[in-house]
Amino acid sequence: MKKVCHMTSAHPSKDIRIFYKECVTLAKNGYEVVLISQGSDCRERGVQIKGTGIRYVSRLKRMLFSGKNVYKKAIKEDADIYHFHDPELLPYALKLKRKGKKVIYDSHEDVPRQILAKTWIPTGLRKIVSAVYERYEKRVARKIDGIVAATEHIRDIFLNAGCKIVVDVKNYPLLDDIECHTDDYEFRGKTICYAGGVTEQRGITSLVKAVENLDVELRIAGDLSEDYKEELIRLEGWKKVKYLGYLDRKGISGLYNQSKIGMVVLKDTPNHRYALPIKMFEYMAAGIPVIASSFPVWRKIIEEEQCGICVNPNDISQIGNAIIQLLEDEKTAKEMGSNGRRAVCEKYSWNQETGKLLKVYSEI
Repeated sequence: MKKVCHMTSAHPSKDIRIFYKECVTLAKNGYEVVLISQGSDCRERGVQIKGTGIRYVSRLKRMLFSGKNVYKKAIKEDADIYHFHDPELLPYALKLKRKGKKVIYDSHEDVPRQILAKTWIPTGLRKIVSAVYERYEKRVARKIDGIVAATEHIRDIFLNAGCKIVVDVKNYPLLDDIECHTDDYEFRGKTICYAGGVTEQRGITSLVKAVENLDVELRIAGDLSEDYKEELIRLEGWKKVKYLGYLDRKGISGLYNQSKIGMVVLKDTPNHRYALPIKMFEYMAAGIPVIASSFPVWRKIIEEEQCGICVNPNDISQIGNAIIQLLEDEKTAKEMGSNGRRAVCEKYSWNQETGKLLKVYSEI
């Protein structure tokens, strides 16, 4: 039995992609799987989670120390394959290679383009930081054994860089994770929802402003910093918001099944344009229509599947009008939700991605 060690210095131990999808899939297919992360130890679904015993809240401390702590714990496992998930672990990938280990980099984001939108990096430095990071990332990527990319866009970046094995394994939802109960759709209140990171870049400010004069309740689930919360509270539209905080998977599924529309109006950034946000596919899996940013990749899916409406994420009135349209045309909204659920079952679920993940491991 081959032993696999997944490593994350930034994500929670029960991260959907890392734990529930990749680690559990590998365990079900005969691999011995250990996951090293911040936090504490436990065993679940055939996966042994080993925590570093430390969880950094500060971004700087996490970037400086978490990677080293994760590596020190991981190397003790003496695994056959190491699969890491965070940019700050790139230096340790080279250390693992020097020890003769097989190493996979799981690129969840187009990090160089993501850096260009990082508000905590001074504007004048972002292009420089992005360029330096991209050169380093590609240099490391060419020296390791494989790249697992969350989108085709990221896959193509690494293929063009001359990496050995590069496969896109998309972050589509688990069908048994999101329930779909739409028999009561007509009887739900005028509730719309958003689940995910609660930041200005994720379009939350625009979304709160869009509902200001609408007869709706916007339910938001996810981590929200105190500074940004203070900013949102000052908006008139916050009176229409019910902030739920962090929800577990059962809570997220329940939120979707109490809502009439799922919102994903992320800001237009270089990284967002080519992303495949899991929340969009989770809304579809729950059988509710989607209102999404009109990026070409997203628009192609939504228009082909007829499962929602695309809007300019910077146009608050357009977002509001789309909400009104779906709430008033309940028949069409419900049909869009059904179309989305069918599309996820046929094309956009984790079931379609497991074979690609296992193929990478087989080849390596």
